[in-house]
Amino acid sequence: MRKSDSFFPSYYLNLPRAVRAFVEKLEIKPGTYIFSVVTMGGVGHGSTAAMLKALKAKGYKLNYGKNVKMPANYVLLYNPSEPNKCGKLLDKNDSALKKFATEIEAGTQSVRQIPLVLNNMYKNIESLDFKFAVKDSCTSCGLCEKICPVRNIRLESGKPEWLRRCEHCVGCISWCPARAIEYGNKTYSRNRYYNPRIKADELIRKD
Repeated sequence: MRKSDSFFPSYYLNLPRAVRAFVEKLEIKPGTYIFSVVTMGGVGHGSTAAMLKALKAKGYKLNYGKNVKMPANYVLLYNPSEPNKCGKLLDKNDSALKKFATEIEAGTQSVRQIPLVLNNMYKNIESLDFKFAVKDSCTSCGLCEKICPVRNIRLESGKPEWLRRCEHCVGCISWCPARAIEYGNKTYSRNRYYNPRIKADELIRKD
């Protein structure tokens, strides 16, 4: 059985635009078993519904769609958990992912979704990156530029600038080793969260 997969984060109960663009360009053999797993801080079933709809528009069927709860890290809206307090949740996810893998290998048909998709909350999000600010503690290491998945950051005179195509993954804020990046005036006192099992080098684009 041919299989195609997608792992992606829930964005306002919707799909990240990069994921939607991927689906729109997707060309696979009809009848391919398609599975998706949504990582979420709160609720992700709406994102599964959005994936199902996007695939249906291409003439494909989502055969297996599940969600896995991860530590919430959207520092722009709330205070993320500290990495050393999230170990139990990550360990619990290991069991869930093993179960998903077993079911997918068996060709299980199962899609968990809710029809709620909040398109308006995600509209024009790219233009909001003007609120990012850089503090004097910036060391010009360039890590933010290297890990940005949509190439929205470039260094100008040694300092990062945002180019108005932001996906708000908050990687630049969370991974900055000097904690030099803020967003408006609400993130100064908030924690930074990144998966303690991942190293920054693993996120650097290779192309």
